[in-house]
Amino acid sequence: MDLRKLEGEHGFALGYCVQGSGPLLFLVGAPAGISEFAGIATKLDHSFTVVTHDPRGVGASQISGDYSTTPELLAGDLLSLIRSMTDEPVLIFGASGGAVTGLALLAAHPEAVLHLVLHEPPLFGLLPEGMELLARMDIAFRTAADDPDAGMQMFADLTETFQTTYEAAPRPKPIKLPPGTPAERARNRFFLNAMAPATVRYHPLTERLPGDHILIAAGEASIGQPARRAAEALAGAFDTSVIESPGNHLGMILEAERFGEWLMETLRTIRAG
Repeated sequence: MDLRKLEGEHGFALGYCVQGSGPLLFLVGAPAGISEFAGIATKLDHSFTVVTHDPRGVGASQISGDYSTTPELLAGDLLSLIRSMTDEPVLIFGASGGAVTGLALLAAHPEAVLHLVLHEPPLFGLLPEGMELLARMDIAFRTAADDPDAGMQMFADLTETFQTTYEAAPRPKPIKLPPGTPAERARNRFFLNAMAPATVRYHPLTERLPGDHILIAAGEASIGQPARRAAEALAGAFDTSVIESPGNHLGMILEAERFGEWLMETLRTIRAG
């Protein structure tokens, strides 16, 4: 696996990696990038040419200055990466914020997407209590500007991202996160200030999206969590249901062996169908 750069405008370069052989498969996250997908990429690269990248503002794709990202901007970066490799539609797996990036790409350029597998897109505006949840998240985002550790703790408490839940009630007790390293604090500040606000507020126009291109998944250990319920709400809009994946919201990282096998089988089924 070698790190490559896709040059963009104004000195920006997107860092990405390519491994394996076979049909192109793009693994997309936000803020998850190359390192977070490494575990499942090795489970897939014997059947696919797996492409991972660090989204704009993260890891090998950092740029200087104060700026914010949006799902549409990240989708534009993804499209540029796809078009640098092929003119054909491609398979995409999007996790969390990367699932929102995938939706934004499908909305703007459906011709670029062969199939899109979405894992727990955090579309919190789709929830009945969405406005209240988003208002509470705004406090976490503002807090993170001065104290990324405190902001991330608040965000984790609201989203239950680090929890494993197999039933809707009772809700789990919060997990106290350890202090972040300087690099983790910088990444969390960027994520909570410049990336997450637009991501969690994204509202897909489902009636304009080709639902037959989409498969929606949620963790077996995410029952009742906001991102899973958002995935269920999105599936309901397409008159379908979620399929269950191993682990929780972070299953691709914490359950890489099982998750990689699950995704391989899921993609085989899609391609066969």
